Amino acid sequence: MRWIQLPFAFAFLAACQPEVRAPPKRPNTELIAGSYERHAPDKPLAIALNSDGSYRIAKDKAQLESSSNEGEGTYTLDGDSLTLEATKGMCAEAAGTKTGTYKVVLSKIGVRFTKVDDSCERRAHFDGQTWWRIH
Repeated sequence: MRWIQLPFAFAFLAACQPEVRAPPKRPNTELIAGSYERHAPDKPLAIALNSDGSYRIAKDKAQLESSSNEGEGTYTLDGDSLTLEATKGMCAEAAGTKTGTYKVVLSKIGVRFTKVDDSCERRAHFDGQTWWRIH
């Protein structure tokens, strides 16, 4: 009879264990800061989204810190809506192409872009892409 009661005792003890909750997730505005790169088959490109709200795009991750880059500007993140505004280089050439808005999904491995509104053809290629976190 004791052997039959044993499983019930374990079930009772398991039900009495305190609930373990995961620590709260940091806000997206903190999580997005970092450097990312595209992987093949797309053309290599890297982006640094700095914690001060600025960004820099380069041909690859090695050139992110150099003065020679593809473009730079500012970004804002409101929930999952990322708005990029070009100030130099890529997409800053014409008045109507400076700003692009994307829905983003952030994870430990990277960021995925889904275009909401962007008239800059070069930047619009971000649509549907996952960029992998460099550091």
